Amino acid sequence: MSIKTLNNMAPPLDFSFKNLATLTDSLEEEPRKGTKLKDVELQEGYTDIVTAVRYNNNSIHELGDLVPSITSLVVNPTAISWLDFSFNDINALDDSLLQFPNMTTLYLHGNQLMSLNEVKRLSGIPCLRTLTLHGNPLEALDGYRQFVLGTLPCLKQLDFSSVTKQDRADAENWKKLCSKKMKNEQEKESGRINSLL
Repeated sequence: MSIKTLNNMAPPLDFSFKNLATLTDSLEEEPRKGTKLKDVELQEGYTDIVTAVRYNNNSIHELGDLVPSITSLVVNPTAISWLDFSFNDINALDDSLLQFPNMTTLYLHGNQLMSLNEVKRLSGIPCLRTLTLHGNPLEALDGYRQFVLGTLPCLKQLDFSSVTKQDRADAENWKKLCSKKMKNEQEKESGRINSLL
């Protein structure tokens, strides 16, 4: 089944507030909204395509079972454009998010992400335009907004705020500053190693 026009989008599958510990648990649950789904989509004449899934307000710790779970729920997983994992216990991202090349919106606010390096994984999602990360420990790190925007330059919204020209300029300056600092540290480290030889 091919992706249909916007007027044929099914409502989001909503697994929020279901006490899910893993994404696989959603396979045993009925969504709060939306139709489950693959069986209905396979019926002749059904043209609505699921493009959004909500897993917010649960106890999910990791995303390793994302692809098999989504694949079991919907006919065309590549049509997914919005995933909501807000208010869970996720402390690391994994490459499963890269399996959704049409994803434009990803909500990760209110989780336990601590390292800005987690943001680098998202650079492999070419259509990502809206991202939320506020309410994670990484938000308190120096240069948080500049780092995220420098790493994901195609974002139009970060943490429910539009990205401005000034934000982009700040991110570019931050990136240059960090590049110089890293180069200087590498040169110092190289000098120390040479002096030991």
